Amino acid sequence: MKRFIPIFIFLAFVSSLIGQNDSSSVTKKSIRPYITPSVLIGSGLFIHSTSGEWSRFNLQHKILTRYPNSQTHLDDYLPFVPIGQMYLGKVMGLKSKNNYFNQSKQLFFSQLFTSIITHTLKRTTLVARPDNTPFALPSGHTSMAFSSATTLFYEYKAYHPIYAASGFVFASATGGLRVLNNRHWVSDVLLGAGIAILTTHLVYHFEPLKNWNPLRKSNNTSTKHFY
Repeated sequence: MKRFIPIFIFLAFVSSLIGQNDSSSVTKKSIRPYITPSVLIGSGLFIHSTSGEWSRFNLQHKILTRYPNSQTHLDDYLPFVPIGQMYLGKVMGLKSKNNYFNQSKQLFFSQLFTSIITHTLKRTTLVARPDNTPFALPSGHTSMAFSSATTLFYEYKAYHPIYAASGFVFASATGGLRVLNNRHWVSDVLLGAGIAILTTHLVYHFEPLKNWNPLRKSNNTSTKHFY
C-alpha cells in the first residue's frame, strides 16, 4: 500500500487545484473536465487493488483467452496519430484555438508533465507487467496517446467537435492493444489515460509560459499565420 502513497498525494494535489478554481461555488462547468479522468484513475486503482472477478489478473486472463495471438506493433505508432491530426487540421485550414507555435507549446508541456508523472509512478509503484517485465503502472504508451488526443481535442473542440474527438479513437486503440499484447494490465491503461487527460486539461487551464513566443515578429505580416 505504501507504494501507492504518491498516487494519493497526486490526487489530493489535483483536488486542491479544483477547489482553487472556484472557491465560492462549484459549478457544473468547473467540475466537468475532472469527471472523466477521475473515473478512469479511480477505476484503475480499484482494479489494481481488488481481488476476485474484477482483479487485474482475472480481467487479463479473460481478455487474452477471448483474443489470443493478437500481437501487433501498431500500439508503438498510434500515439502519434492525434499529433499528426493536430497539424493536419491547420494545413487543411480548420479553425483551432491556437496557432502552430502555441499548439506545439501546449503539446510539449502536456507530454512533458504527463511523462514525468507516468515514469515517476512507474518507478515508485514497481508493479510488474503481465509478462513479468518491470514498470507497468501506469501505461506510458497510453498516457502519451491520451495526452496527444486531449491536446487535439482542446485545439479543435470549439469549432470542429467530431474532428477534435477523433483522436480518442486512436488513443483508446493504443490502450487496448497494450493489454492484448500482454504488456499492460487493464488498470495500467485506465490510470495512464486518466493521468494524461487530467494533466493536459491543467496545462490548458493554467497555460504555462502563455505569452512566451520568441518567434513572434510583430512587423512581419507574411509570417503572422504561422506564429
